[in-house]
Amino acid sequence: MSGAKVEIRPLRAADEASVLGTFREVFGAARTPAEWRWAFLRNPAGTRAWVAVEGDRVVAQYAALPSRVWTGGEDRVFAQIVDSMSHPDRRGAGLFVRTAEAFFDAHGGPDRDLVHFGWPVERAWRLGRRKLRYEAVRTQVALARELEPGPDAVPAGVEVLAEVDEQARWLYDRCVGAWGASTVRDAEWLRWRYLEHPTHRYVLLGARDAAGVLRGLAVYRRASFGLPDLGVLVDWLVPPEEPEVGELLRAAAAARARADGAPALVAWLPEWSPWFDRFQRDGFRVHPTDYLTVARNFHPRYRMEWLRAHWWYQPGDSDLV
Repeated sequence: MSGAKVEIRPLRAADEASVLGTFREVFGAARTPAEWRWAFLRNPAGTRAWVAVEGDRVVAQYAALPSRVWTGGEDRVFAQIVDSMSHPDRRGAGLFVRTAEAFFDAHGGPDRDLVHFGWPVERAWRLGRRKLRYEAVRTQVALARELEPGPDAVPAGVEVLAEVDEQARWLYDRCVGAWGASTVRDAEWLRWRYLEHPTHRYVLLGARDAAGVLRGLAVYRRASFGLPDLGVLVDWLVPPEEPEVGELLRAAAAARARADGAPALVAWLPEWSPWFDRFQRDGFRVHPTDYLTVARNFHPRYRMEWLRAHWWYQPGDSDLV
């Protein structure tokens, strides 16, 4: 390191090359410029990232992917902490914590972001709990069903969607009544999160009625998710009052997983949701995972107990899959 004065400030587009270089040194893997721009410059909810810069080099970062969340009858923001790091040469100097505190001061508060959350590795969880007021929401469980031989074609009544429109928001509005907080799954967010992702390929499965109205949406991807090469239900948007739509979309996702050669289909659903029980009636079983859902709240309403009982999130609300 050069010994130059360190400046802690918001991320700038011009930091791209330096951030990617530090990411590679910290994590031992490359993140492409397309992935970085998609995550931090094209997110429809904006940019959440602070960096520590020494000279012209980023030596620490605390960053998040914000989402527009419907809660308490209004649009607010929750944000998932991602890509937070400090250069190996600067660990132990408190620089990471100072960068994180600048981030929280800028973005967290009752009139700003309500919740910052994530699924940290063990080392990050220990540091976050000790220094950054992280708390555990839950030990994440998954619903999984081994796939037996069966149809590998999407059933009639379900189509693979190449585009989404205003009907996505109509569908979300039909689902949201029982949820205390959830990412607004409108066309803009669905396009950005799934259709425009620069590296992952997702399959959007839509169920329509005879009038062409979208009655349910499931997002599927084959991916390693705790175990290798699973069929993953990345998102699930089906009104609980329409179990027949859920059955049709589960069958469609299972067909896609069989066509991919995946051994099982896996989903995340809140334990308080009717879908948690209905998936089990369809042969899914509850399994523990290594993922710990953690958060820091900036409004007293959104304490961990409240989030556990009212927050609807899916794997698609994370960067894990």
